[in-house]
Amino acid sequence: MISPKNRFFLLGFVLVLLAFVSGQQTLDDVKKARGLNDADVLAAVKTFMPRGGRDEYFTFVGTGNSGTMIVYGIPSMRIYKYVGVFSPEPWQGYGFDDESSLLLKKGSLDNRIELYGDMRYPALSEKNGAYDGRYLFYSDGANSRVALLGLDDFETKQVATNPLFLNCFPGVAVTPNTEYVIQTSQYPAPFENDAADPETEFNSKFNSGITFWKFEDPKAEQEGHHIGRIIKEKSFTLELPPYTLDYFDAGKNAGEGYVVGGAEKAGKHYVYMVNYKAIENSTDKRINEFNVVSLETALKANAIALVEIPNRAAKVKVSPDGKYFIAVGDESFVFDFAKAKDAMNNKTYAGNADGNLPLIDAKSIQHSSLKIGSGVVDLAFDYRDNTAYTSAFNDKKIVKWNYDKGEKLEELSLTFKPGQLMTPQGLSANPHSNYLTVVDKEGLYDNIPNVGPVRPSFQHLVDISSDKMKDIYTMSLPQCNMYGSVSVLRTTIKPIIRYPLGTNSRTGELSPFRTVAGSEKIEREGNRVHIFGTMIRSHITPEIVEVNEGDIVTFHLTNLERAEDETHGFTIDTYGKHGSFEPGKTASLTFVADRPGVFPYYCTEFCSALHLEMEGILLVKPKGYKGSVEEDVALTPEQLAEYKKNYEDKLVVIQQTGDVINGVVKWLKDNHYEKYPYVAALVEDAVDQLNYAAGAKEKYEKYAKEEKWKDAFLWAEQYFQYQVKAADVGLRAKELLSQKINK
Repeated sequence: MISPKNRFFLLGFVLVLLAFVSGQQTLDDVKKARGLNDADVLAAVKTFMPRGGRDEYFTFVGTGNSGTMIVYGIPSMRIYKYVGVFSPEPWQGYGFDDESSLLLKKGSLDNRIELYGDMRYPALSEKNGAYDGRYLFYSDGANSRVALLGLDDFETKQVATNPLFLNCFPGVAVTPNTEYVIQTSQYPAPFENDAADPETEFNSKFNSGITFWKFEDPKAEQEGHHIGRIIKEKSFTLELPPYTLDYFDAGKNAGEGYVVGGAEKAGKHYVYMVNYKAIENSTDKRINEFNVVSLETALKANAIALVEIPNRAAKVKVSPDGKYFIAVGDESFVFDFAKAKDAMNNKTYAGNADGNLPLIDAKSIQHSSLKIGSGVVDLAFDYRDNTAYTSAFNDKKIVKWNYDKGEKLEELSLTFKPGQLMTPQGLSANPHSNYLTVVDKEGLYDNIPNVGPVRPSFQHLVDISSDKMKDIYTMSLPQCNMYGSVSVLRTTIKPIIRYPLGTNSRTGELSPFRTVAGSEKIEREGNRVHIFGTMIRSHITPEIVEVNEGDIVTFHLTNLERAEDETHGFTIDTYGKHGSFEPGKTASLTFVADRPGVFPYYCTEFCSALHLEMEGILLVKPKGYKGSVEEDVALTPEQLAEYKKNYEDKLVVIQQTGDVINGVVKWLKDNHYEKYPYVAALVEDAVDQLNYAAGAKEKYEKYAKEEKWKDAFLWAEQYFQYQVKAADVGLRAKELLSQKINK
């Protein structure tokens, strides 16, 4: 029989349940309330990512002037990460800790950190013309830099400045096996950085050029955290006459060994072809300590030619099979790569352009052409044979066409002016998608809230899975002046979840400042102070650091965590330094202790329920500081009794917590946790915490025997903190192992 109390509870539960059920809406109710049709619902379903779901693609886009990169997923269009590339980014301490600051300074010609960049068209590393998911490259149009990012941890690994270009095109291309990262100038300027009159000395002192940055990845076949490098000493620049250079691409298959791109001079429009294989060992001069192949040498090697076209090429791209290069504009031209190479090899030229550059007759190598529309911006390739998409900005449309036949297949009218296009893996040998992304730079929508004069860039997702294109989603990208992007199958990228303990994440090497548990220390030599510390939930060791006003202080910190996503941040109040420490990472923060006082330092990244306890004190003693000696204060019998009770109560809690830990340990052993490497790593982490606790236990037992109840209680509390950390990690290991077992 149900008691009155339980009956009342049951009645209340039923009423709440009925209210909940009656408050639910059917799909038809939602559609009616929001004015949705079936097409709207289908579009939403195609981009919806259920809990536990994974996007098919990772997409990388430069933010233009911000100098950072955005990572988002397709088809969900969820933003996953911002990554500092050419400008400092405080969330991950990029440009704030010593290692990344050094990276940026080494990427400058005058040892300074530039505060912004102009990055628009990235390139992914390739193997046999296909994306290998290992590296990503950017060009900085504003400061003539090139950047290398590792995709095992989504961090910038290297920045180098082009010593010849005062201005460069804000995009890069890679050769089919990433032997070279290609960067070009955009607007002509003297290589020697001399003053020159643009009206009278333009042709004699101004130059353009194409730089072939040599890239080496000696550990490409090995697993783990490793980093390839751009090798400046093996790189070279092809010297060119003063042409304005535009978007370019590297050939593959039939076109391997060539780079093609757009060029303009004196109102004439061209596509250039460069046979870089013919000149890669032909350096004949050095300018600004950089290898240069002179124009004369390139002409003697028959390594360069132009193709004149009647209108500007908004983009020049190579087809996935390498058979064609396409100059897309209001009228787009498809050129046969094999015929173009034959024309160069046989020197069947039709005269010369400015600078004595040989001209190939366009009609002799043209395969097809098509008038697309007005204000053409970009071209993207489909996985279907000979199929591409082109954006006509002024006409507000996307044109799908067959570039082999020069025939339109379909048009999609839009409510906005389309800009840059991208299909996942579309610039590789194997386009692989049912989606097309379209940039909308103006973002003039009635349903988008006004956030001021500067609006975000917008990216549209167009469904191209069937014969009829459909615009199904619009996403906003804040802090982004968006242009081009690249996208790769998510499963191609193999991100790590932790570094080998003590890794300098910018170089991939073990840091000389690597610190393991128990070896924390403070070293002083004159006014130079080095703190070798560790971080682990929820403790920064050492907890107190004393320095003198005027000291140069460096915190070298190592994150000891093995658990996934246990990142710790570190900052010192008012000193303007911040670092991000992912599991296993070592990084340093250097500053001058120029303000006396007491400055808390603490973890800035929420890491556990005890996050707020992860703090310490930096004491900067003013000049002439004498300090004071603290005298022992005798405790009253009442105070001692209270500390004794607190100690005894804490022992009970310690016993109870120990029982929980022992139960978890037994369950893990019974279910053979050691068969699962990640679970085993968590268990090892938990065991380490208990090992650290051993010293605390010795001390609280020692002080209890001496009836020093305050000290006994404090060390028992310290022991309990280690228990909590161990229990936290152990329970996470149990949860993960349960998931593995129940799959």
